[in-house]
Amino acid sequence: MKISIAMATYNGAQYIQEQLQSFIDQTRQPDELVITDDCSSDQTEAIVRDFAKTAPFNVEFHRNERNLGYCGNFNAALMKTTGDLVFLSDQDDVWFPEKIEHMIGVADRNPQALVVMNDAALTDGELNEVGLTKVGQIRSAGFPMKFFVMGCCCGIRRELLDFCMPIPEGLKAHDNWIVQFADAVNSKVVDERALQYYRRHESNESQFIANRIKRVSRQQAFFHSVKKMFGGDVRQKEKEQVGQQQLMIDGIRRVLSAAPEEYRTGLLTMLRTAEANAKSYKLRVAAREKWLLPRIVATFCLLLRGGYRNTSGLKAVLRDIVG
Repeated sequence: MKISIAMATYNGAQYIQEQLQSFIDQTRQPDELVITDDCSSDQTEAIVRDFAKTAPFNVEFHRNERNLGYCGNFNAALMKTTGDLVFLSDQDDVWFPEKIEHMIGVADRNPQALVVMNDAALTDGELNEVGLTKVGQIRSAGFPMKFFVMGCCCGIRRELLDFCMPIPEGLKAHDNWIVQFADAVNSKVVDERALQYYRRHESNESQFIANRIKRVSRQQAFFHSVKKMFGGDVRQKEKEQVGQQQLMIDGIRRVLSAAPEEYRTGLLTMLRTAEANAKSYKLRVAAREKWLLPRIVATFCLLLRGGYRNTSGLKAVLRDIVG
C-alpha cells in the first residue's frame, strides 16, 4: 500500500519543523509527502526545501501562484498525491511515531472504510498536554460523532478521492467535504486512540468549541451556539450560508455522476437531504424578514412541515422568531 501525506502550509515556519520530524520518526514512513504552500512570506519554503534534501522519502513542494485559501490549498495538495491511502496533515501538529503504521492496520481490518480517523490529544501552543482529546471534547459537549470531521486525523482511500475530488472552488472546509461522503455511505471508521498532538494557538484556523483546551460542557456548547447564532453580521452570514449550500448541492450532483454504483443510494439520500435543507433555510430567511406576527406564523408553519428537522431545533426556531 502506497502512503501519501498531503500538507497545506501558510506562514508555518514557527512549528513546521517539529511536524516534519515526526514524519521521519514514523515506524512506517510515508512513501511521499506533498506540500502546497499558499504564498507564505516567512521561512516555510526554505525549511521544507532543506528538509527535502535529506528526507528518506519523496518530498514535493509546490508554491501556489496565488493565494487559494485554506480549503483551496488542501485541494491543491490532495490533487497532487498518488498514494492508495492519503493522510492529511496540518503544519503545526506532531504525529506520534506509530500513527501511520497503526492506521494502515485499521484500514486493512476495515476494507470497506473510505475514511479512517484517529483521535488527537489537545495541547497548548507549546505542545503541553491538557489531558483532553478531540473525541472526548465532542462527547463532553453532547455532539454526535458526525461532528468529528477533523481533516488532520484522516486517512483517505484513493477510491474516495477518485470520485469526490476536486473540492468545489469557494467551499470553506475541505474536511467536511471529504468526510461527509464517507458518512453518507456508512464508510467512516474512527479509532479512538490518540495518535497525534493537536496544537492550539492564536493562529489556528478552526474555532470549533470542541477544539478548546479546557473541558467543554453541554451548557457551554449550548450558549456558544446561541452566541454564534445571534452574533456578527446576520445578513452576511445568511448570504454565505445560502452560497455554501448551493456549492455543496452542485458538488454532490457531480460526485454522483462519477461514484461507483454501490455508493449511489447513500449519495442520493445525501443529495436529497442537502436540497431539502437548502430549501428550508431559504424559507427561514424569508420568514425572518416579515413583521413579528407573520414571522411567528411562518416559522410555526415551517416547523409543522418538518423544516427544522436537520437544525439545532428549538434554538433555530427561536432564532427565526426573533428575526
